[in-house]
Amino acid sequence: MKAALVALDYQGLTVSFNEDGWFNATAVADRFGKRVDHYLANAETQNYIAALCEGENTRKVGDFVRAKRGRNGGTWFHPDLGVHFARWMDVRFAIWCDRQIRTLLMQQHPHFDWKRQRHEASASFKVMNDILAAVRTDQGKPTAAHHYINEARLVNWALAGEFKALDREALPIHELNLLAKLELKNATLIGRGVSYADRKKILESTALEARVVSSPVLPSQQAA
Repeated sequence: MKAALVALDYQGLTVSFNEDGWFNATAVADRFGKRVDHYLANAETQNYIAALCEGENTRKVGDFVRAKRGRNGGTWFHPDLGVHFARWMDVRFAIWCDRQIRTLLMQQHPHFDWKRQRHEASASFKVMNDILAAVRTDQGKPTAAHHYINEARLVNWALAGEFKALDREALPIHELNLLAKLELKNATLIGRGVSYADRKKILESTALEARVVSSPVLPSQQAA
């Protein structure tokens, strides 16, 4: 199970899936007053797993149930078994799990939109750094780590209002999208030889305009 983890919320309960649709059963069982070992010892469950294994002669219980230690540890269930387990706990939770698993397996879950946008932000960050280094090389100047850090902090300030590092893994998709736009904008400005002070003003304006465009218009505002 090397697929990336996807933490989803069900009525305040964090449910850990991976991109292949497996989910951590141990972490959610307590919420419903259940125990995973009781589920696995259930005669109906054993018959269900046996039927799953019959689908392919090479399959065994380990193909559907896996124990993981350490961080995100617990008993993880294959998608084919996960929904059955969820139904054993609560029918509404089972419906929710089924929908999450289907969209994950089809790569139509919002998680994949975020992942693609995260990749774009990483690519735009590299472009910004490459252009910075190229411009400084043309000027006969070396590029040190602090030069890259200064540009990253400038973009982060335009996005979040602070000259410090950002936890990009925690940014929502719309913030990642804006971050990528700001990095590409800054790269273009660097390439044009625009000063730091002017770039700061332009990036601030760009971020403000992007937020205004993306902000929903309330009915009261439309009436006015």
